[in-house]
Amino acid sequence: MLRQYYTAEIHVRTKAGDLVTIYHDTFGPVGMSAARVRAAAEKVALAEVPGGRVEGSRVSTDGKHHPA
Repeated sequence: MLRQYYTAEIHVRTKAGDLVTIYHDTFGPVGMSAARVRAAAEKVALAEVPGGRVEGSRVSTDGKHHPA
């Protein structure tokens, strides 16, 4: 089974009004949709910033296939 490396930047507004960026890197199945990667990364980001609000994001991949 091949896997692919994905990375996401999630921009979260804290309760205090600050804007922070949470970086989330992961491996997953080849061809995982950006929406799926983003949803997982947003869940992690909001767990790290309780009460925060997602204001933006960026998802990318290295485009390479890695052995499992």
